[in-house]
Amino acid sequence: MPHCRTLALTVLCALLPVPAGAQAVDDGPCGIPPPPAPKRIKGGEGVPPLPLPATPLRRSERKRDPAPPVLIGKLMWGKQRTMTLEDGRTIEYADWNLDPNDRRILDEIAPRALGIKYRMIPIDPGAFSFDPVQIPFLYVSGVRAVSFAPDIRAKMRAFCEQGGFIYADACRGSRVFADAMRQELRAIFPDRTLRVLPPDHPLFSAHRLVNRLQYSPAVGDRPDGAPFFEGVDIGCRTVAILSKYGLSCAWDSDHVRAGSQIVVGEDARTMGLNLISYALGTFELGRFYAQGGLSEPIAAVAGGDFVFAQIIHEGHADPDPSAYARLLEYVMANTSVGLKFARRRIAADDEALGSYPFLYITGHYDFSLSEAAVGRLRQHLSSGGFLLADACCGSLAFDGAFRREMRRVFPDAPLGGIPAGHPLMSALFRLDTAELTPKARAAFGDLAAPHLEGIERDGVLCVVYSPLDLGNGWEGIAHPYARGYESSCALRIGVNAVVYALSH
Repeated sequence: MPHCRTLALTVLCALLPVPAGAQAVDDGPCGIPPPPAPKRIKGGEGVPPLPLPATPLRRSERKRDPAPPVLIGKLMWGKQRTMTLEDGRTIEYADWNLDPNDRRILDEIAPRALGIKYRMIPIDPGAFSFDPVQIPFLYVSGVRAVSFAPDIRAKMRAFCEQGGFIYADACRGSRVFADAMRQELRAIFPDRTLRVLPPDHPLFSAHRLVNRLQYSPAVGDRPDGAPFFEGVDIGCRTVAILSKYGLSCAWDSDHVRAGSQIVVGEDARTMGLNLISYALGTFELGRFYAQGGLSEPIAAVAGGDFVFAQIIHEGHADPDPSAYARLLEYVMANTSVGLKFARRRIAADDEALGSYPFLYITGHYDFSLSEAAVGRLRQHLSSGGFLLADACCGSLAFDGAFRREMRRVFPDAPLGGIPAGHPLMSALFRLDTAELTPKARAAFGDLAAPHLEGIERDGVLCVVYSPLDLGNGWEGIAHPYARGYESSCALRIGVNAVVYALSH
């Protein structure tokens, strides 16, 4: 009677007392077992002893299938606790395992939806290698304030830098856990920003498109049902995600305690599958980063005649640190300019901005320029400077921000499409075909030629903008969720932009 058992758990959890807001204390595990069924043994009956020794397995009998590989390690933390129920029973539970049946997301749901079979196992952080090749997905859950020792934080960061993925779930929507986990993520990644993930983040389409979620009745600040997840990025990959509206209660047995602020039902399971799909889909990209894909090539920073000046801002401004070097190597291999090159990161309001004829800007998220930066860009670009821009991964948040800021820089000259006959389109290569990534084709269909936009001053382009990604293509490694141009096409566009800037 699985349905009756789930219903009984749901009713029991709903009736258990919960402090105001379900935020202050842990009041026991969610999956409290029902009382044992009464034994009905007639007089004179006994329980036969088990046959010992056990009968050996005959060679003709089918052997048990090997266990599926481990995908998720559920991180153990906190204390082991006991709780006395109203019926007098005493149960044991752990801070890290309040939803002990949340493994159903892998045992039952993932094989049906994704065609994969993996396992979830508990992980002792003091004994685990933190090798993502061994277990690529770490899962942290609870309602109390979680805290890790400094050496564990360092190992968690190294785990993410080597391709691993962390998901933190606020069980019952615990504000205490969510606030503590935010502090932990900031301590693990002190040089990176914990951000709210934008609606076009690939998490919301990795397995199935999610625009709206169904929340429990206690959630009062998501009236439109919009998803709310926070994350930390390394390169073009979100390596740690926190959900302050827990998913684990629905993964366990669809229970909803009074006051819980969670995602419920099928929507929680869909988001779980999206998390698994995203982690698996970006694993190889993470391994590429681990092997030096985030390092700036030494040969390219020695100094030279051409400086690739990249504008920094608060919208994750440098997601592909090594991409520019491959672009400029492509320039050297396909032209006779013979320049040595270097890169400099520079703020748009830096007084030295005017010293760099070629500027580049990219990013994942919203950003804004100071009034000083707007003025310096306007002066520089009106005096012969050149700006190449692209929305990393085809980010809509960056796209909206870049268009808004360019309207501030040149209010009288909006971005407009660059026609096929423009000199940029044939500066070196003829840009008369466009090869898109699968995600770009799915979103925009096939393009006859690259879609580029620009701003002209005195008949010369001073801004060239690609709403589809270029930098991922320059890197030369697959970005499975990027909306952009394939590598060879992205390189041709980039080379044309550099050659046009140098010759104009």
